[in-house]
Formats: sequence, C-alpha cells, structure tokens
Amino acid sequence: MSGSGDEGRGDGSGEGPGGDLNGFKSGNRRKNGIPYKFGNTREDGSYRVGKNRTPPETRFQVGDGRKRGRRGKGVENADTFFERELARPITVRENGKDRKVTKGQSIDLRLIHNAGTGDNKAIDMVDQRRRRIAIEKEETARRYHPLSDVEILERYLRQRADELNIDPTAFGDPAPTVEKEPDNG
Repeated sequence: MSGSGDEGRGDGSGEGPGGDLNGFKSGNRRKNGIPYKFGNTREDGSYRVGKNRTPPETRFQVGDGRKRGRRGKGVENADTFFERELARPITVRENGKDRKVTKGQSIDLRLIHNAGTGDNKAIDMVDQRRRRIAIEKEETARRYHPLSDVEILERYLRQRADELNIDPTAFGDPAPTVEKEPDNG
C-alpha cells in the first residue's frame, strides 16, 4: 500500500489524508467507540450538527416567519369555517313559498319543527335552549340597571347619609318625605 502522501500515511493504518479514518476524525470518539465524523465537532467536543442541531444553512428559510407545527398564515381554524358556513344563505320552501334564510336558521327551523311533531330529543334540545336564553336574559337584566347613573348615585348618597346620621339637606337635597301606610284596621 505504498503511494503518494495524498492516499494516507502509507503505514497500512487505513487513515486518509489529514489523519482521518475514512472520513471520520481520529482521536475523539463517541461513548460507544465510533469516531466522530470529520468536521462535525466543535472545539469543546460537542456536535455541530446532530440531535436538535440542524445544519445552519437549512435552519431558517428566507421570508419564512411561521412557527413550525402550527397553522400557516391565512388558513382558517375550524370554528371560523363553521361559523361562516352557518351564516351562508340558502332558500327554503315553507307553505309553498320560497324564503331565504341562513343555514343556521334552517337548522333551528328543522329542530323546532321536529319538536312540534313529537321528537323527544328535539323537544329536550329546544327546552334546554329556552332555559339558556332565559338565564342569559336574566343575567343581562341584572347587569344593565334600568336607573340612570344620577339616580343610582343619589340613592347611594342618601343611603350613606342615613348610615352616617348626616342630614340629607347638607347635600342640597330636600328633606326626605316619609310615606305612611294607610291603616286598614
């Protein structure tokens, strides 16, 4: 195995040019004894490319700012698609007349129709929906007080004046009138 210096050391060790063994770096070896690939180690002995270390030239594409494993830009999620489809208009024939409604409204119409014909599941669904709507209306009524802000503040000030034993005329209010209940006795 004699030859030029480009083919190795010529001593039959199998090492190629630069002291590498068939493309592998001699000297440093992995825990299992296999040598590191030449040029794939840093000065501290860690890999340049390996697990969780992709090659730098392919690591980031130019103009690609998306996060990996997520939905891309401009792609709708399922809820947006679902809502858009429910809002799409269709034509429904009722009592011989055509009527334009959304798909969501047509589903509601069918549900109410089925409940009216005695379908127990449809009756339960309509009943649950009526209860939910009633609860939401009640909560909305509690949230939005029918009195104006001025009336609410006046009531609060009168209540605090009573608690602190302050004369309400000190605030510029007239003296409160006490309404007597008629005696039915």
